[in-house]
Amino acid sequence: MSPLFVIVLIVLVDLLGFSIVMPLLAPFAKQYGLSGGQIGLLFAAYPMCQLVAGPILGRLSDRYGRRPLLIVSQAGTALSFVVLALSSNFTVMLLGRMLDGFSGGNILVAQAYVADVTTAENRSRGLGLIGMAFGLGFVLGPFLGGLLLALPIDPAWRLKVPFLVAALFSTIAWILVLLHLPESLSQGSTPRERARVVSWRGLSDTITLPSVGRLVALGGLVVLSFAALEGTYSLYLRDRLAWGAQKAAFGFAFLGLVSAVVQGGLIRRLVPKYGEPRLIVVGVITLAVGLASLALASNAPMLLIATLIVGVGQGLASPTISGLLSRLTPPSEQGSVFGVLSMAQTLARMSNYLVANLLLARFGPASPFWEGAAIALLAGGLALAVARSVQSKVKSTTTLEPEPALRG
Repeated sequence: MSPLFVIVLIVLVDLLGFSIVMPLLAPFAKQYGLSGGQIGLLFAAYPMCQLVAGPILGRLSDRYGRRPLLIVSQAGTALSFVVLALSSNFTVMLLGRMLDGFSGGNILVAQAYVADVTTAENRSRGLGLIGMAFGLGFVLGPFLGGLLLALPIDPAWRLKVPFLVAALFSTIAWILVLLHLPESLSQGSTPRERARVVSWRGLSDTITLPSVGRLVALGGLVVLSFAALEGTYSLYLRDRLAWGAQKAAFGFAFLGLVSAVVQGGLIRRLVPKYGEPRLIVVGVITLAVGLASLALASNAPMLLIATLIVGVGQGLASPTISGLLSRLTPPSEQGSVFGVLSMAQTLARMSNYLVANLLLARFGPASPFWEGAAIALLAGGLALAVARSVQSKVKSTTTLEPEPALRG
């Protein structure tokens, strides 16, 4: 097996475990009587710790190699799922989520590994394969989680089993690293491209490069808006339509499938025809419409239509923002600028996971989606301003490789 194939397979297996757990975390916590604020903290703990650990793991991998860091981080992720599965106490759950967050910077190391083992001409293809692994993981993981909940097992263990299966997937990824992944950096070599981590240079570039700062802000707002759904979708389905955890997992799988189809198929055809600036505006406005539709949905058909609209909007907006940012940023500055984008998006997730759960607990299941729609409308105004300022600078004939986002 080639090193590139192995690292893509590792990312896919790891994402399967993560995406099995994501739709079930809120129902799992709710069965132990946790409050909306506590559930929000469980969601927020992951990106908060990831924000701290990502730059550290990236720099350590530059110094000591990619393989040792992937071995340690994969083991931490597997252990965190076991801790969650066997805990019923909020503090222990929070520690498990924090451990997963501290281990979750491994995607940055995986991206750096791809840069090590590919030539400049093939690097976009390699990162595109990582993006494909993300898409497959976020479709198959929730679907598998839903199937696991249908198993005829003791109800006390029904929501624990998916966490243990997620730990198994992470353990398989750890074994793949241990047995089949060679080190990509030879002793004394200089990394071809640093992991995308935050630096003072990146912050400076974000402020000074034309339109870059506004695109980073736009990317943060889109994630802030979508995080209102990510952190509350399962509880919303339970409260609004009386759907259990199994149907919620299938709902997440449907959302992931729509987004993957848009990012993996439609984007490549739409960008050459319409250009990124227009697609960003359309995507953000579509996201706002979809979130508002979810707030109003009162039956399953309305829910599916609204979820479809959200998936299309998210699928259009996210990769085109990253693609346009990549085209407006000089090649030598891209690692640092995308590090700032990752930081902005991680902070957005962290804050709205908490706020959205508090809104749901206090004002009802529709409130997080009204909040998300309002943020998306604000992002739509910024998208229009960005489109006007950059339309003359970019040509609409360049194809786009979607950039994978950080987990969580």
